[in-house]
Amino acid sequence: MKSSYTPLILGGLFLSILVACSPDRSALNWLHKTERHWAKLENKQPEWPEMLDSAALQTRLDFLAEALDKTQEWEKKALDTAVKTKLTALSTNLEIAQSRLKTQQSDPSSYNLGLRLRGLFIPDQPFEMKKLEDLENYLDQAPTYYRRAKQKLQAPAPSQFDSAVAQHISSITYLKEELVAKIAEGNLPNLKIKQLNQKISKSCLYMKDYLAWCRSMAFEARN
Repeated sequence: MKSSYTPLILGGLFLSILVACSPDRSALNWLHKTERHWAKLENKQPEWPEMLDSAALQTRLDFLAEALDKTQEWEKKALDTAVKTKLTALSTNLEIAQSRLKTQQSDPSSYNLGLRLRGLFIPDQPFEMKKLEDLENYLDQAPTYYRRAKQKLQAPAPSQFDSAVAQHISSITYLKEELVAKIAEGNLPNLKIKQLNQKISKSCLYMKDYLAWCRSMAFEARN
């Protein structure tokens, strides 16, 4: 004997399938999947975004380009207003992320170890021992930092190279004078001060090399 509830059950199941397959639901599923994937990529990002290697940077840019194209496709469909609002918000966030990452390929001033170190120590404040480990770590990253910069930059304008040169002249002066003086205030053992000063000198060499490279690239671009 067939139950009188069977048509209702089947009807409800059919309606659920329709809702699950609706454009609105499909768009939301894609949106949430995209947000989760981007969150995973951001969680893997280094403390300084510009420390991404070229492969990791390209992976993020490829994902963002694909996601933005797909967002535009969804926005052309007849979707609920609330769903379109969410898609627009996602598109805005992805465009901001894309713009920030693209500066690593277009702006030599995106890389400046001196500015990063300035942010570690507040001017006119005493030397903080708890930041000593970070300082050493950042100085040790100088060769990798600038090697990756050269690998990622893709034909910036000469004026941008000029700006990077000017900024690095200032940053090298900061490391040699203000940072050295700041370390001297820290009441550190003489051996530790000597080691830090050696690291600073090495970092300055990599900064000078990058400065010279920027000058060379600007000259080539103009000629």
